[in-house]
Amino acid sequence: MSMQPMGGPVVFHAREPYPAISVEGTNREYAEILMEDYAGRNSELTAILQYIYGNLVVSNVDVARLLMGISRVEMHHLHMLGETIKLLGADPRYQHAGRYWYSGFVDYERDTCRILRINREGEMAAIREYKRHAARIDDEHVKRLLLRIARDEEVHARLLGEAMEKYCS
Repeated sequence: MSMQPMGGPVVFHAREPYPAISVEGTNREYAEILMEDYAGRNSELTAILQYIYGNLVVSNVDVARLLMGISRVEMHHLHMLGETIKLLGADPRYQHAGRYWYSGFVDYERDTCRILRINREGEMAAIREYKRHAARIDDEHVKRLLLRIARDEEVHARLLGEAMEKYCS
Protein backbone atom coordinates (compact mmCIF):
# COMPACT_ATOMS: atom_id res chain seq x y z
CA MET A 1 0.00 0.00 0.00
CA SER A 2 1.40 3.41 -0.89
CA MET A 3 0.14 5.05 2.28
CA GLN A 4 3.68 5.89 3.37
CA PRO A 5 5.36 8.50 1.20
CA MET A 6 9.07 7.70 0.88
CA GLY A 7 9.02 5.56 4.04
CA GLY A 8 7.68 8.44 6.15
CA PRO A 9 4.63 8.44 8.37
CA VAL A 10 1.19 7.81 6.93
CA VAL A 11 -0.63 11.06 6.17
CA PHE A 12 -4.38 10.82 6.71
CA HIS A 13 -5.32 14.31 5.54
CA ALA A 14 -4.77 16.65 2.61
CA ARG A 15 -1.54 18.63 2.82
CA GLU A 16 -3.05 22.12 2.65
CA PRO A 17 -3.84 23.97 5.89
CA TYR A 18 -7.38 24.27 7.23
CA PRO A 19 -9.05 27.66 6.93
CA ALA A 20 -9.62 29.68 10.07
CA ILE A 21 -12.95 28.90 11.72
CA SER A 22 -15.00 31.97 10.94
CA VAL A 23 -18.40 33.01 9.63
CA GLU A 24 -19.74 36.15 7.96
CA GLY A 25 -22.55 36.28 10.52
CA THR A 26 -25.08 34.17 12.36
CA ASN A 27 -27.25 32.02 10.11
CA ARG A 28 -29.38 29.26 11.60
CA GLU A 29 -30.21 27.88 8.15
CA TYR A 30 -26.51 27.28 7.45
CA ALA A 31 -26.07 25.82 10.94
CA GLU A 32 -28.84 23.31 10.21
CA ILE A 33 -27.13 22.28 6.97
CA LEU A 34 -23.89 21.70 8.92
CA MET A 35 -25.74 19.72 11.61
CA GLU A 36 -26.33 17.02 8.98
CA ASP A 37 -22.56 16.72 8.44
CA TYR A 38 -21.91 17.03 12.17
CA ALA A 39 -24.35 14.52 13.67
CA GLY A 40 -26.72 13.13 11.05
CA ARG A 41 -26.89 9.52 9.90
CA ASN A 42 -23.92 9.91 7.54
CA SER A 43 -21.99 12.39 9.66
CA GLU A 44 -18.58 12.94 11.16
CA LEU A 45 -19.84 11.59 14.49
CA THR A 46 -21.05 8.38 12.86
CA ALA A 47 -17.82 8.04 10.89
CA ILE A 48 -15.64 8.47 13.99
CA LEU A 49 -17.44 5.75 15.91
CA GLN A 50 -17.61 3.44 12.90
CA TYR A 51 -13.86 3.78 12.31
CA ILE A 52 -13.08 3.16 15.99
CA TYR A 53 -15.34 0.10 16.03
CA GLY A 54 -13.61 -1.22 12.91
CA ASN A 55 -10.22 -0.59 14.52
CA LEU A 56 -11.27 -2.71 17.48
CA VAL A 57 -12.61 -5.69 15.53
CA VAL A 58 -10.20 -6.13 12.58
CA SER A 59 -7.27 -8.48 13.02
CA ASN A 60 -5.11 -6.84 10.33
CA VAL A 61 -2.82 -4.38 12.16
CA ASP A 62 -2.28 -2.18 9.07
CA VAL A 63 -6.02 -1.83 8.50
CA ALA A 64 -6.60 -1.15 12.21
CA ARG A 65 -4.01 1.67 12.10
CA LEU A 66 -5.58 3.07 8.94
CA LEU A 67 -9.03 3.15 10.51
CA MET A 68 -7.78 4.83 13.69
CA GLY A 69 -5.74 7.37 11.72
CA ILE A 70 -8.75 8.33 9.65
CA SER A 71 -10.93 8.54 12.78
CA ARG A 72 -8.59 11.14 14.27
CA VAL A 73 -8.97 13.36 11.21
CA GLU A 74 -12.74 12.90 11.40
CA MET A 75 -12.58 14.04 15.06
CA HIS A 76 -10.91 17.25 13.90
CA HIS A 77 -13.67 17.71 11.31
CA LEU A 78 -16.31 17.21 14.02
CA HIS A 79 -14.67 19.85 16.20
CA MET A 80 -14.36 22.38 13.37
CA LEU A 81 -17.99 21.84 12.36
CA GLY A 82 -19.11 22.22 15.98
CA GLU A 83 -17.20 25.50 16.32
CA THR A 84 -18.71 26.75 13.07
CA ILE A 85 -22.24 25.75 14.10
CA LYS A 86 -21.74 27.68 17.35
CA LEU A 87 -20.52 30.78 15.46
CA LEU A 88 -23.54 30.50 13.16
CA GLY A 89 -25.72 30.87 16.27
CA ALA A 90 -26.84 27.31 16.97
CA ASP A 91 -26.18 24.82 19.76
CA PRO A 92 -23.75 22.13 18.53
CA ARG A 93 -25.70 19.24 20.05
CA TYR A 94 -25.40 15.83 18.47
CA GLN A 95 -28.64 16.07 16.56
CA HIS A 96 -29.99 16.84 13.12
CA ALA A 97 -33.50 17.80 12.03
CA GLY A 98 -34.64 17.76 15.66
CA ARG A 99 -33.53 14.16 16.26
CA TYR A 100 -30.59 13.19 18.43
CA TRP A 101 -27.77 11.13 17.01
CA TYR A 102 -28.40 7.37 17.36
CA SER A 103 -25.78 4.62 17.74
CA GLY A 104 -27.72 2.49 15.25
CA PHE A 105 -26.30 4.77 12.54
CA VAL A 106 -22.97 2.92 12.93
CA ASP A 107 -22.46 -0.07 10.64
CA TYR A 108 -21.18 -2.78 12.99
CA GLU A 109 -19.55 -4.85 10.25
CA ARG A 110 -16.78 -7.22 11.38
CA ASP A 111 -15.34 -8.46 8.07
CA THR A 112 -12.20 -6.49 7.15
CA CYS A 113 -12.92 -6.19 3.43
CA ARG A 114 -16.54 -5.19 3.98
CA ILE A 115 -15.42 -2.63 6.58
CA LEU A 116 -13.05 -1.10 4.02
CA ARG A 117 -15.72 -1.11 1.30
CA ILE A 118 -18.46 0.37 3.50
CA ASN A 119 -16.17 3.10 4.79
CA ARG A 120 -14.91 3.94 1.30
CA GLU A 121 -18.51 4.25 0.13
CA GLY A 122 -19.17 6.49 3.13
CA GLU A 123 -16.23 8.70 2.23
CA MET A 124 -17.44 9.00 -1.36
CA ALA A 125 -20.90 9.99 -0.10
CA ALA A 126 -19.32 12.53 2.30
CA ILE A 127 -17.38 14.13 -0.56
CA ARG A 128 -20.60 14.56 -2.54
CA GLU A 129 -22.47 15.95 0.49
CA TYR A 130 -19.77 18.44 1.46
CA LYS A 131 -19.65 19.76 -2.11
CA ARG A 132 -23.45 19.90 -2.28
CA HIS A 133 -23.65 21.74 1.03
CA ALA A 134 -20.89 24.16 0.02
CA ALA A 135 -22.89 25.00 -3.11
CA ARG A 136 -25.94 25.83 -0.94
CA ILE A 137 -24.03 28.17 1.39
CA ASP A 138 -23.11 31.73 0.41
CA ASP A 139 -20.81 32.33 3.42
CA GLU A 140 -17.31 32.08 1.91
CA HIS A 141 -15.72 31.10 5.26
CA VAL A 142 -18.07 28.16 5.72
CA LYS A 143 -17.83 27.19 2.05
CA ARG A 144 -13.99 27.06 2.26
CA LEU A 145 -14.18 24.87 5.36
CA LEU A 146 -16.57 22.39 3.75
CA LEU A 147 -14.49 22.13 0.58
CA ARG A 148 -11.30 21.66 2.64
CA ILE A 149 -12.92 18.86 4.65
CA ALA A 150 -14.02 17.28 1.35
CA ARG A 151 -10.36 17.12 0.30
CA ASP A 152 -9.55 15.13 3.44
CA GLU A 153 -12.40 12.77 2.60
CA GLU A 154 -10.84 12.29 -0.85
CA VAL A 155 -7.59 11.24 0.84
CA HIS A 156 -9.53 8.81 3.04
CA ALA A 157 -11.32 7.29 0.04
CA ARG A 158 -7.98 6.83 -1.73
CA LEU A 159 -6.33 5.21 1.31
CA LEU A 160 -9.28 2.87 1.84
CA GLY A 161 -9.22 1.96 -1.86
CA GLU A 162 -5.50 1.18 -1.64
CA ALA A 163 -6.12 -1.01 1.41
CA MET A 164 -8.89 -2.83 -0.47
CA GLU A 165 -6.54 -3.48 -3.39
CA LYS A 166 -3.85 -4.80 -1.08
CA TYR A 167 -5.94 -6.93 1.28
CA CYS A 168 -9.14 -7.78 -0.59
CA SER A 169 -8.12 -8.66 -4.15
